[in-house]
Amino acid sequence: GLGAYFGGVINQWWLPICLGLYAAGALMLPGQTLLEVDSYRRDDGAHLADSVERLIEQTRHQLPAEALKTLQAIPAMLQVLAPRLGGSEGGIMLAPDQVQTVIGAVTRDLPQTVAGYVRLPSAFANFHPLANGKTAKDLLNEQLQLLKNQLDKIAQAAFCDDADALISNGQYLKEKFHAPVYLV
Repeated sequence: GLGAYFGGVINQWWLPICLGLYAAGALMLPGQTLLEVDSYRRDDGAHLADSVERLIEQTRHQLPAEALKTLQAIPAMLQVLAPRLGGSEGGIMLAPDQVQTVIGAVTRDLPQTVAGYVRLPSAFANFHPLANGKTAKDLLNEQLQLLKNQLDKIAQAAFCDDADALISNGQYLKEKFHAPVYLV
């Protein structure tokens, strides 16, 4: 707008035109572009699900539907894992490396991934190809799915011993209460 004015293309109405162009540019940018990523780092194992819920609430209107759906599946998984992260309620604690993976994924990786996407203007995130022809939207979906899959694997490993014990108990009960067959 200013270039057109100083170039002599427009003489009258230059101020409303410049203000209109400025307003159009401001509307293209996402509303809330800054996430306090550091605020998520202070959460411990007991409050991880709450941390993800807070992240969802802050970015609900800025994320694509598929990414939001993946993100919304994580708190329920974390609530199930919470007793295993701190060994509370008499539960068996996860291995230290798994605890660190879960806490790191939720307090560092997840907020940074979402914040990186939210900082981009929506038109750029949805249509501009980045790596291997994928848009920022595609990359966000991949990264969130990768984080969710890793948390799924840890949850499966956490309860694998309990499931094996249940199977063993079922076999024991079958053997104990199975009526012997006598041949005559």
